[in-house]
Amino acid sequence: MSPNKKIKMLNTDSAQKFLFEEKDVRGVIVHLTKSYHDILKQHNYPPIIQQFLGEVLVASALLMETIKLNGRMTIQFQSETSAIKLLVAQINSDGHLRGLAQWDSSAPDTELLNGFGEGELVITIFQKGQDRPMQGMVSLENRTISEALTFYFLQSEQLPTTFSLSVTEKYAVGMLLQLMPEEKNIDDKKSWELIVERIKAINPAEIFYDNNASFLAYYFPDEAIRLFDARELSFQCGCSVEKMADAIRVMGITEANLILKENAEIVVTCEYCNHRYAFDKAMVADIFRTH
Repeated sequence: MSPNKKIKMLNTDSAQKFLFEEKDVRGVIVHLTKSYHDILKQHNYPPIIQQFLGEVLVASALLMETIKLNGRMTIQFQSETSAIKLLVAQINSDGHLRGLAQWDSSAPDTELLNGFGEGELVITIFQKGQDRPMQGMVSLENRTISEALTFYFLQSEQLPTTFSLSVTEKYAVGMLLQLMPEEKNIDDKKSWELIVERIKAINPAEIFYDNNASFLAYYFPDEAIRLFDARELSFQCGCSVEKMADAIRVMGITEANLILKENAEIVVTCEYCNHRYAFDKAMVADIFRTH
């Protein structure tokens, strides 16, 4: 491994890019601990849902490092026919994460373990200064989360990409490897295949290693690998009084007044963090007065 001087290293709640300098292969390693638990604390998710949501949260952090993001990105797994209806992870360019899940609470664990059958993976990127978001979508077709993400890159980006994800009660970790688009060398494409095979042979839980440099040096001792500064990740919902007021504004004054006839206030709950925002009659009147 090539020497790395003054590289910012973090053992937890981080995303760190690396590069196989002689192979034109790039990668990212993500560790989530506190941020993962902070997100889980917002809802009473069963263990199986926690695992799936953890994988999607890790995936969002991995993908963020592959694009020039100046805004936010949302990864959404959705299905109308499966016991798990929705998994959403959102991350912004400051490294702030949030996520949520919706599922059939009456479904047995065996059904939840099946994950998604028919459904879609939707990735939406909101760049600051752009009027419309960029969006890509692929069919799930009984794929796992890792398989669906790999298929997404082959279909939309035409980039060979592989994912390794692991979630336990304590942490959620993952790694992405990607053959760079400039790659033309047939020999290096063979090297890519060998690297992928080596990664597949590793227990994903081993990604939660002493540190990323040690992990890469242990499994790729003969490779020149350059590590980049780690990015800090944390849970931050981003909801606010202003955003909830916008939700009431979208509701419309007629419906808002109907609710206030039967209730002293309108309560809007953030679906990500469960924070309740209460608006009394005076506050609601002010919302529609100012717009």
